[in-house]
Amino acid sequence: MIAEEASSALGAMEPTRRRPTADLGPRAQQTVIRILAATRDVFSTQGYGGTSIDDIAQRAGVSRASFYTYFPAKRDALLALGNDATEGASGLVDDLAKLELPATFAELEAWVGRYLAFLDEYGGFALAWGQAAYEDDELRVAGTRSHLRLCGRLGAALDAVRGTPLGDPTTQGLLLFSMLERGWSQARLYESAVDAPQLRRDATHVLARLVEVPRTRQQC
Repeated sequence: MIAEEASSALGAMEPTRRRPTADLGPRAQQTVIRILAATRDVFSTQGYGGTSIDDIAQRAGVSRASFYTYFPAKRDALLALGNDATEGASGLVDDLAKLELPATFAELEAWVGRYLAFLDEYGGFALAWGQAAYEDDELRVAGTRSHLRLCGRLGAALDAVRGTPLGDPTTQGLLLFSMLERGWSQARLYESAVDAPQLRRDATHVLARLVEVPRTRQQC
């Protein structure tokens, strides 16, 4: 599936980490969830370089020693969040590809809304990843490979919704991701100056045009 393929590049870097899985007891699972949520929040507001283990532990309400029980370093927490973000985005791409033809405007708008909500959770973290990647070639290479693979899958989903291929899937996916992510970040920056529902609707209009079957010159 898309989630497995898109996260494989990051998986090759497999961080030393513990995640909420069956081998952890309920209390340990909740602690890991709190640590990852706190890491995501602090990265979003302070950036990767400006975040310390103490910052994360304080936000999570755990001791520094508890953080190290599950993650040897903040880079490992970053990788765990990177895999979570990739899986979340992959699931949304799957949802788009499953829309029946012809997709309605309401269905497309619902999908755009879900993606913007996903960015509310992981968009700021993505900026922190970019900061970390500037100083870590391994992160940069793995992150780029994973993102471009996901872009290709999103472009293939657009082809599926359109019912016919058009252009390069990776480029299409990159353009759609870029529009949504840039629009989301600028809306947050401008706050009340941008109407969120209108942003969602306008983004949907662009998506609707992307999945239209282009007319031939004779049809124009």
